Amino acid sequence: MKIRYIIIIISIFIIGIVLMIPMRAVSSYLNDIEDVAIEKSSGKWWSGELNNIYVGSNRIGTANISLHFLNILTGKLDFSVQVSGQEIDFQGRIGKSILGETSIKEAKFNIDVIKAFNKGKAIPQPISSLRGEILHLRFKKTKCISAEGSATAEVMDVLGIFRRNISVNSNIECKDKNLIVGFDSQEEGALSGEIIITPDLNYELTAKSENITSKIKELTKLRFNQTPSIKSSGSIIDLIEAL
Repeated sequence: MKIRYIIIIISIFIIGIVLMIPMRAVSSYLNDIEDVAIEKSSGKWWSGELNNIYVGSNRIGTANISLHFLNILTGKLDFSVQVSGQEIDFQGRIGKSILGETSIKEAKFNIDVIKAFNKGKAIPQPISSLRGEILHLRFKKTKCISAEGSATAEVMDVLGIFRRNISVNSNIECKDKNLIVGFDSQEEGALSGEIIITPDLNYELTAKSENITSKIKELTKLRFNQTPSIKSSGSIIDLIEAL
């Protein structure tokens, strides 16, 4: 009987210590991740704020985090996360299981790119806004498991190819352990392609546009049997900063 009481007391003591861990411990862990920086935090690890979050040189904003305690019984830490900043609004649930699986679900996001200036002149930016939702996204360090979601982006005609800005629809799925982002313009033939994101967070972008093909034909008098592809690759952080 005494052993039972001792176990209960020790368990309560351990739980109390765990609940007292500050959000500062979480921000310290995230600051060790390459290209991620957090200036300030407040509250406890299970309910608090991360302030002035940066990914690369992009300021994301402030994140409010709240733990769903009941999901601990299923071997998973599941948080409600709300991010707000000058350019981005995000709300959804982000989780991590004891098996190493990370999940994002029931997420909605709005991104409105603020114009950047250099010496008083606006810097051309390829995307002005991005709105969408992630119904679910499950992945491990080694592979993408499953994904479902969609978004719509407003693409700026910075090169004068489309003659006006265009709307592009996109969706996500997992294929061959990678996350695939397929996209297609609402105007037929204006822009289509896919982005392949690998588990090590590199990307391969392939895009096609009948407008670009027509422009090349006009300038070079060349003839094409098929629409040529434009390809790019690199780190996903580089892609985020380019957009």
